Amino acid sequence: MSAMRSTLLSAAITAAFALAAPTASAANSISFKPWGDGAGNAPSLDIDQVLSVTKSGVGSNNYSDNPSLNNAAWAHSGGSPWYTFFLTAAADVSINLTPTAGSEAMFNPGMTVWASGSTKFDGGTGNFDDVGENGWNSPHSFNMIGQIGAAGTLWSTGEYGNQLETLAYAITNTDLNGAGNGWGETIVAGVVKDVSTSNTFEKGVSGTAVGNSIQMNFSGMQSGWYTIFFGGTNGDYTATSYNLSVSAVAAVPEPGSWAMMIGGLGLLGALARRRKG
Repeated sequence: MSAMRSTLLSAAITAAFALAAPTASAANSISFKPWGDGAGNAPSLDIDQVLSVTKSGVGSNNYSDNPSLNNAAWAHSGGSPWYTFFLTAAADVSINLTPTAGSEAMFNPGMTVWASGSTKFDGGTGNFDDVGENGWNSPHSFNMIGQIGAAGTLWSTGEYGNQLETLAYAITNTDLNGAGNGWGETIVAGVVKDVSTSNTFEKGVSGTAVGNSIQMNFSGMQSGWYTIFFGGTNGDYTATSYNLSVSAVAAVPEPGSWAMMIGGLGLLGALARRRKG
């Protein structure tokens, strides 16, 4: 009888673990890679500071151009190149992705940047009900170009995660321009695409996405946490290594702000002359 109870207890424990396994493995769906120079995986970025890292083994199509994913991204492929940083003060920020020496002709990268505000992205939770046109649930396949709240991003927001806004993306493989991404989105390739819906986290996005390099410039980026994911967009190439860098400089006042400042100084001058007279 004791042996039977032990067997039943063991079976019950095994069953409990089996039932819990999907949820347990889904928590913290992604994790962040460390930056170079010992900066760690969640560093602060100050004005006039640069964060950089060299990432090897980046997949040729973990960002897009994977036929089985219908051009969606794969969160856990390509060495899972997820990076985050905390911007300590409002600044103009530049994010650059360039090949290491000798890798120039072996990669067509893509990159996306998100904002999570005052809290670091918690990694999200696998959403087994959020299934794409490609048949995969997120984030095994995820929507790398859609705005937060769209299909394929639900694993990272709301009850599943704390991402707040997709800011911009870029895809250098121009052959993908106009293609679908497996989540009902249409890819715009060859440019830096500003998809932000507000000025909450930045005042504007520009940059270049040509050949094997991407540069994103964020004007007036606000203090807070930001997430970066990048990878390959051309399955004809091979995995390679890339340099990622993020730099911040003091934000340049917008033209409207300059006009207000100049107008204010003029008014002060006129008042001063009046008092003298």
